[in-house]
Formats: sequence, C-alpha cells, structure tokens
Amino acid sequence: MSSGTALPRGVVGVTVARSAADFRRGDTRARTQRDIERRKRRAPDGHFSRSLALVGSVGWPIVVLATGGALMGRYLDERWGTGVRFTLVLLSAGAALGTFAAFRAVRESDR
Repeated sequence: MSSGTALPRGVVGVTVARSAADFRRGDTRARTQRDIERRKRRAPDGHFSRSLALVGSVGWPIVVLATGGALMGRYLDERWGTGVRFTLVLLSAGAALGTFAAFRAVRESDR
C-alpha cells in the first residue's frame, strides 16, 4: 500500500494523498452569484412549507393504500383460507393506486 499503514482485514483500497489545491474550485464569487440567481428563480411563496406538503402528499397515499390492501388481504386470506393470494393481490393494487395518487399530487403541484 502507498501509505504504509495496514488496512483492517477485508478492506481493499489505496490511500491517495491530495493537496489543498485539489479541493479548490474556480471563482468563488461567480459560484455564489450563480447560487443567488438559482434561488431567485424558485417560487418565493413559502417554498419550504410547500415542499414539505408535497412530500406528505406523495408519501402518505402510497403507505396508507398499500397497508390497507395488505391488511384487508390478510383478513380475507384468514377468512377463506387462501394462503397469501388476497394479501399479495390487494397489496399490489394498493401500492399501484397509491402511486397513481402520488403522481397526480405531483402533477397538480407543478401547475
């Protein structure tokens, strides 16, 4: 190995020494200006709370419908003794419906 130190057992790799110049980027002022312009293009009306609401409107329908399908399927499987057939079918249907609902929520938020 190039660094002369032993790596823990099972770890494969080579340590590469880098100077501080390798981590420097170009003009800091230009990067900062670009970031400011990028922020100005974003929606100014409470973008954090709006983004948080979008995350909730995307995640919850998938979780709730998939879980509801799995629970209903398990109940039907126990009642009629069909193994896991209804559980798998209703879990898949719930996940598909939840994904469709999340897709609609994202599409409506872009308007």
